[in-house]
Amino acid sequence: MAAVPSIDSLPYEVRQEIYSLIVRQTDSHARNSGSVPTLARYATVSKRWQEEFVEPLIFKELRVTPNRLQDFNHIVSSPRRRGLVQTILFHVSLDRYEQYLDSEQETSAERRRSVEILVTALKDIFRAMILWKKSETSPRGLDLHLVIDSPSDSSTLVGGKRGLLVTARGLTSYLKIDPDTLSLPYLDVFSGFRCTGRHLKPTSALAIASRLRTLEYLDLELSHDSTRTRDIEQRNNFANGLEEHAETVRVLSLHRPSPMLTASPSPPKQPWSDFYVKMRAFSQQCESFDFDDCIDAMQFFAPFLPGHTAERTLRGQEAPLWMRLKRLNVRNSYLVKAPYLRVASRAEALASIHKILVAVGRATSRMPGLLFARVSQYILTDGELEWFVIIYECHAGKAVVRVRGFVPSKPILGAWRHSVTTKELEFDVVHENDGANVPEL
Repeated sequence: MAAVPSIDSLPYEVRQEIYSLIVRQTDSHARNSGSVPTLARYATVSKRWQEEFVEPLIFKELRVTPNRLQDFNHIVSSPRRRGLVQTILFHVSLDRYEQYLDSEQETSAERRRSVEILVTALKDIFRAMILWKKSETSPRGLDLHLVIDSPSDSSTLVGGKRGLLVTARGLTSYLKIDPDTLSLPYLDVFSGFRCTGRHLKPTSALAIASRLRTLEYLDLELSHDSTRTRDIEQRNNFANGLEEHAETVRVLSLHRPSPMLTASPSPPKQPWSDFYVKMRAFSQQCESFDFDDCIDAMQFFAPFLPGHTAERTLRGQEAPLWMRLKRLNVRNSYLVKAPYLRVASRAEALASIHKILVAVGRATSRMPGLLFARVSQYILTDGELEWFVIIYECHAGKAVVRVRGFVPSKPILGAWRHSVTTKELEFDVVHENDGANVPEL
């Protein structure tokens, strides 16, 4: 009787097809049963299966906690395994608290304790990662995803899509590290950094990012835009520190923290403020720039607004030129929730959105390498959400502008058309509106 062939003797393409089938079945089982999928059991099939199939999947993203750093160092001690890692999710757990404190912010003493836990954990993970060599990692580098929360932050109530709600304490308690006292070694293995969970003040996140010498991608929560001294100071310090502490960043994504539970005064309209001047300057070194309500699009694109050549381009400043920018994503909302009310009525919101869509269209003439842009503006009135979206795509010498949720006026289309013609591209407009009752803007 002929010997049964080993599965390792199958052609590489056949093995890959088997691997794909197993992954699909594992994911399907996890969705239906609600359990966490596991592929580790397949490592026992053979050494080839372990190295060729299992490890590239389970080492792609590693979840690490401060208590498991010793195990982490042991598991990824070999350069081969380090080369498989793409993301390190470092989960820092803060102290638990009683349920009756769910709706209260941390006290000063509790906040100091939380910062102490975070700083200690950061020192531990940085000491562990200093043993890594850049030559051992993926050519794209590693992403560091910092998750900070308390086990008590998840409420026993069930939120949308059967997910747990986050307590008011978890939403409103923030962490702020003193950059002058933060002592961390420099690392050159991370190309991406993001932080989720408890809100980490942007200057604190920037202090951590400053220790990552090859950082290219930065995804941060930016403090709410309001007239509060704390917000203004944080935002200005963050914008001022970008050039010094994130000089290698080419992909910048900024978004507002978790929804505010208390109202906050609306910010003043000062497009010439330090924050907007510095943000416009830094964005000109980016290849991708993404922001939501944490930045007011009206203020950011003020040099391109209609009328008086935007106050002579904001008091004598030269119009921005985004030579490297390939991707732009802008999202703003109106009448949704303080401090993002921005306007007093729907009519005023429509007028503002019209100006923004014209201004961004004009600005794209100063983005010679732009391949994709999405400008999304939303209005919430009487419980109904209206959306106004322009999507710009450039490929093979042709630019296509897709319009959703409204009928664009001549000034809007004219601004985008003019920008395209200055680049000597073909121009086409596609209307993707489902109904006939969409408003004209």
